[in-house]
Amino acid sequence: MQITNNLNQQNFNGAFRIKPSDIKSQQEIPNLFTQGRQIFGDILEKGDMVIVLRDNYDKRVAKYICTNDLKDIEYYPEISTKSGLDSEIPEGLLKLINNGTTKVLTDINEICKRCFAQPKAKIPAKKILVSKEIEKISNALRLNIEKPIVSTNSTSTIIRDENKKRTIEIIMQNRGNSYVYVKPDIPYMDSIRCIVDGKGSIMKRFETPQEMLNFNRRFKKLREAKVNIITGN
Repeated sequence: MQITNNLNQQNFNGAFRIKPSDIKSQQEIPNLFTQGRQIFGDILEKGDMVIVLRDNYDKRVAKYICTNDLKDIEYYPEISTKSGLDSEIPEGLLKLINNGTTKVLTDINEICKRCFAQPKAKIPAKKILVSKEIEKISNALRLNIEKPIVSTNSTSTIIRDENKKRTIEIIMQNRGNSYVYVKPDIPYMDSIRCIVDGKGSIMKRFETPQEMLNFNRRFKKLREAKVNIITGN
C-alpha cells in the first residue's frame, strides 16, 4: 500500500487486535515499544493478541499496519490505556469489546484513512459529580459514610470519613470504572482495594498479596497519569 500523507498528521489512537493467523505481527508489533502499552492474549479467540496503547504511541503501529498492508487486524479507536484496563484482568477488556457500542474497524483501507486524517480537536472527558460517585461507592461497598470531607483533583478524589477513622481514595477514568482504595487508620483493620463499574457493581476485589501489590502499582500509575474525572462542582 502506497502512503503519500505525512505521518505527523495522524490522529490515531486506540487498541489493536491481531488475529491468531498473523504470528509475525504478534511478534514484531510489541517490540516497537518499551513502555506505554498493555498486552492481552486469548480475548476473542485462542491465540489472538490485543495491544492497548498510550495515545501518542499509536503512530508506530499505524505505520507498521499501513506499510505492511495487514489483513488480520481489528482496530478499536475508543479503547486506550486511559480506559481503566488492567492486564491482570482481561475480563475488563472483553467487556468493553462486547458492550455493543464500542466501535471496531476491520478494513485496512478504512484504518489507514483514519490514520492519516487531519487531527481533530480533543473533546474533554465528561466530568462526574463527586456527590454521585461517593453515593455509588458507598452503596457498592456498604461504607455508610457520614459527613465526608472531600478533596478532588485530576490526581484522585480523597474522602475523609472521620467518624469511622478511615480514608477513601478514588480514581475514575473514562467509561465509569473507579479504582477504590479504603484505608483504615487502625493498622490491624483490613483495607479494601477494588474496581467499581459505572452501574455501582464491584468488578474486582484485590485480596491476595499479589493482587494487592498489582493494585498498588496500578493505582500509583493512575495517580501519576492524572486521569481522574471526578469534579467537586
